[in-house]
Amino acid sequence: MLERRLVSLLGTTAKHLLGGMLHAIRAMLIAFLIAGILAAVATEVIAAYLIPTHQLLTGPADLAAAAIAVVFGYAAGITVAIEEIIRAFIKAIELIVEEAEKVEKKAAEELGALGREAAGEALKFGRGALNDAGAVGHAVGGAVGGVVGGVEHDVARVGSHLPGHHNDAPTAPNN
Repeated sequence: MLERRLVSLLGTTAKHLLGGMLHAIRAMLIAFLIAGILAAVATEVIAAYLIPTHQLLTGPADLAAAAIAVVFGYAAGITVAIEEIIRAFIKAIELIVEEAEKVEKKAAEELGALGREAAGEALKFGRGALNDAGAVGHAVGGAVGGVVGGVEHDVARVGSHLPGHHNDAPTAPNN
């Protein structure tokens, strides 16, 4: 049972992590493209105002726009990817903690049930031991009482045969 839950937990965690990685890659590509396009457009517009002829798409301006687009796109993409990866790890850890709490709760319930069962068995065992001790006590008491009674009876019988001991009342001596 526990092994099945553990395998299920590992599978679900791996699924969340891989899903998070795919989401991170998609988000990174989208952020790279958006930031790159915005940086390139901004660079071209600024270059057009700075160049005295106000001409768009000049060689050096295009090269600068491409370089800035790559740099800004890369920075935005990596930032978004790291954020998404961290989110995926946090979700996986939350899932593991949630499952561990469920397992802990189930284990506590089972331990409580086993404790109650053990207490009941101990009580039955104790009662049985007391009953057995009482039976042994009665048997020993009966045997001791029988032995003492038998000894008393034998002593009385032997005593009646001793010279000078009679159960009859003493008689006066004949002179």
